[in-house]
Amino acid sequence: MRPVEALFEDGLLRPAKPLNLRPGERVALIVLRHSDPSRWNLSRLSANAAEDLELAGAGMDAFGANLDHEDDG
Repeated sequence: MRPVEALFEDGLLRPAKPLNLRPGERVALIVLRHSDPSRWNLSRLSANAAEDLELAGAGMDAFGANLDHEDDG
């Protein structure tokens, strides 16, 4: 198994380089998209860091109390 770069055009995957396969040979594919750098604007993503921390901590006290209760039996 090896990674193969391909371009999706007109409903078909077109390998960037020729593949060592026989005509009509069946293969299994796992398709992984390359990340879109425009979606990962770190400045934009970090603008709400305080809100993210607040959301991450929300409910953790109750969650911890429930775990303690389970441990105590």
